[in-house]
Amino acid sequence: MVPLQQQFRNQVNEFVENYPGFRQTSKDVARSIQDAIFARGESGRNVADVLHGKQIGHPLHPILTDITIGSWSLSLVFDIWSFLMRSPSSRKAADRLITLGVLSAVPTALAGITDFSAIKQDAAGHGAVHGMINTLALFFFWRSMKHRSRNYHFSGFLFSTLGLGLMTLSAWLGGELVYERRVGVSHLPEKQVADDWTPVLPDTDLMPNTPLRVEVDEYPILLYRRGNKISAITAQCSHAGGPLEKGSIKDGCVQCPWHQSVFDLTDGHVVHGPATYEQPHYLTRVVDGQIEIRRWRLGMDEYPIENSAVHSQNGQALADQA
Repeated sequence: MVPLQQQFRNQVNEFVENYPGFRQTSKDVARSIQDAIFARGESGRNVADVLHGKQIGHPLHPILTDITIGSWSLSLVFDIWSFLMRSPSSRKAADRLITLGVLSAVPTALAGITDFSAIKQDAAGHGAVHGMINTLALFFFWRSMKHRSRNYHFSGFLFSTLGLGLMTLSAWLGGELVYERRVGVSHLPEKQVADDWTPVLPDTDLMPNTPLRVEVDEYPILLYRRGNKISAITAQCSHAGGPLEKGSIKDGCVQCPWHQSVFDLTDGHVVHGPATYEQPHYLTRVVDGQIEIRRWRLGMDEYPIENSAVHSQNGQALADQA
């Protein structure tokens, strides 16, 4: 007998794969949302950065879902207690928790939509299903809130129970997106390299203003020479694994070609999302004609001086630096 969760997983996969045009439409919608964000220029990207969770170094959406899911789940407990004990205070608590969940669902949804705008291509269809189920769940909880405000408590309870069931399915699918399809997690290589000074390239092979990828024990490093300074950060984008060496460079920053995350080349910090995890960065030096790198170590090395210009202009794709 096939476990229930596997049945649901199979049904979602079959729907995404076989429903005509659904996967491509999901990708198109995600790209349209991202284009709309970029059309707002720098201000649009700054708002999106907050919703992605750039400032906290972690996706914001799962944090907000705790408030929404927690409120709605706890309301069921107070609802049942109010029916069993005929408790007006428990009924009032359940009503308020439903309202809190509905209100918190708005920023939660905005954060989720912003993340969806830059979702990995192979996860766009499943992300769209996740959003559709959440929307239907929110509708039932909104109806519950309206009924409760008119003292139709039992019908409000029925609506919230339906919403809770849908929310549970959607929450499970959200877990699939994270743990199965690796949405919202770091895509940096797990191992660490260059704990000591390590030669990686002849100095003459690194041309000015030209990003170059080198491998150190199969670990990708992006090298970039600007004037007399050589920068080195991990070449695999933390957001979805994009090749940063193929990105565009401007004002000492590199923009990923896949989802347009922007990183400072000096210290790897996130300038613009959707990435929320910074890129590991490396100290560099030239010894006997060889470029050497060493992993920067917190508490042991001085923090690199940040570039004075660390933002993209008008939120658009960065142009190649001449």
